[in-house]
Amino acid sequence: MNEKVDERAGHVASLEQLQAQLQQREREIVELAYLRRTNGLEAVRDAVRRLGELGSPSGVLARAPRELGLDSQFDRILLSEVAAGRLAPLALWERERERPKVPELTLALEYPLVEYEVVGSRHAELVVVAEVGARSPRLLAEIFDWSSYAVAAIVVESEVVGLLHADASASGRALDELDRELLGLASAGLGDVFERAVLREALQRHRAEMQSAVNWLSGRLRAAPPSDAAASAAANAAAELTAREREILALMARGRTNAQIAEALGVREGTVKYHVKNVLRKLGARSRADAVARYARAR
Repeated sequence: MNEKVDERAGHVASLEQLQAQLQQREREIVELAYLRRTNGLEAVRDAVRRLGELGSPSGVLARAPRELGLDSQFDRILLSEVAAGRLAPLALWERERERPKVPELTLALEYPLVEYEVVGSRHAELVVVAEVGARSPRLLAEIFDWSSYAVAAIVVESEVVGLLHADASASGRALDELDRELLGLASAGLGDVFERAVLREALQRHRAEMQSAVNWLSGRLRAAPPSDAAASAAANAAAELTAREREILALMARGRTNAQIAEALGVREGTVKYHVKNVLRKLGARSRADAVARYARAR
């Protein structure tokens, strides 16, 4: 009898030990999943930050695959342009190659391709090639020999301008939902960075054009001084400007846009537009540059 009790007790102890081991393994799996997600999110944020420091739109596009791939668990990232219903690869990064060759091809984005659906829905997708069959682009599948990949849209000013593809075929790892989520976040960050780079370039160009116009007008004024009557009229018009209007006019002379003036003065852009309109009316100016020139002449 005692032997049976001892045997049963030993069996229970073995089961309890096995249960404890399983619980420990579950905790380890949960911890590893948490660390992988945390590290992945941090890698995406760091990559987007580095891209934001580049400045030019062309520099952002050229460096994007490498910056997004280096600290990730992907082995390859392809950036492609989307225009007129077609996809064209622009830049490629591969972990095992220093300068991988970008495929020279264009693909029609049409039904039933997964990429066509991604452009429409703008949601990142996880693709298992064996399961989707003809819905995966055959040419890309042959070139990259991927068994699974993630694809996400790059959106700029509400328009899909490109796609990101990513896979881990070199490591033999099948992608999962976390990979899809991380690539979606990377594409969203890239779209924001590219949009800011384009805006910054446009503002710089606008500022240069404004400064050029101001310099040209100033030169004309110095070459042909106004008559006493014209100078008196200009002075009277300038005297009608309020302190806020003169402050805004000074920022206009420095090539600032309405949005930049609003930010500098801590007011709404609509308020700036109202003051600019009054400045043009009071000075009898046809444009911002003309207003700056008239005020300079009055002073």
